[in-house]
Amino acid sequence: MTTLAAIQMTSTRSLDDNLAQADALLQQAAGQGASLAVLPENFAGYGVDYRQLAGQYPRLVDWLSDQARRHRLAIVGGSIPAIERPDGSQVPAPRVRTRSLAFSEDGTLLAGYDKLHLFDAQVNDAQGSYLESRVFEPGEQVITVPLAGLQVGLAICYDLRFPALAQALAGQGAELLVYPSAFTAVTGAAHWQLLLRATAVQTGCFVLGANQCGQHSERRASFGHSMLVDPWGTVQASLEEKPGVLVATPDLATMDSVRQRMPVMRHQRFSPEGPYEL
Repeated sequence: MTTLAAIQMTSTRSLDDNLAQADALLQQAAGQGASLAVLPENFAGYGVDYRQLAGQYPRLVDWLSDQARRHRLAIVGGSIPAIERPDGSQVPAPRVRTRSLAFSEDGTLLAGYDKLHLFDAQVNDAQGSYLESRVFEPGEQVITVPLAGLQVGLAICYDLRFPALAQALAGQGAELLVYPSAFTAVTGAAHWQLLLRATAVQTGCFVLGANQCGQHSERRASFGHSMLVDPWGTVQASLEEKPGVLVATPDLATMDSVRQRMPVMRHQRFSPEGPYEL
């Protein structure tokens, strides 16, 4: 039986402060019996110079590996910036990839996923305009990975709005879809729970959203409300708007029952063909 944890943080521009916050919350998750923990998007630095932070990539990989090994806890490391593409080539400055790394409980790096969909949008908040494509280069690959006894589909934040990716992950055998996120306070209030529940229903998967929360700066605030949703669309557990740890154990019998009674993936008559060039 796999017990899941969503780590909800208020990350700032201070790498050391963010790592200290994440360390305490991962320790709390392990103490509550979690076997798989998911950190939020940009957990190591939010609103920073991501190209500069990418210089800390080796340190962050080692830090995540050490956390997994020390707590005997599989970890999905939210997202961190990376200068190198998966093939080893360099991302031209000033952009980077934003990458989610998956570690086994013994600290082995098993997989990395580069965010496919970039958040270029106008939001009615203090920030106003979000243009991720200025600082991030999109990935190309759909990634699932076995973690803590589950087949896990990797995605990041804005990916949640694109059901073709979720269906592709489910098509690769995913049982759990994870969305480390930094959903804004405005878009989160409107769509966060709606999208998580719809994704679970449309794929027959458990869906875990690990979101940033609170005020990161004068202009940036995140919604929080990290949650686990079952394949019937029921919210099994959720947090409010403060940093903390959500711990919940998915009932795989529920997933099997829903998939047997309503096999939407078998009924699917369209196949995702992407990703496409941006």
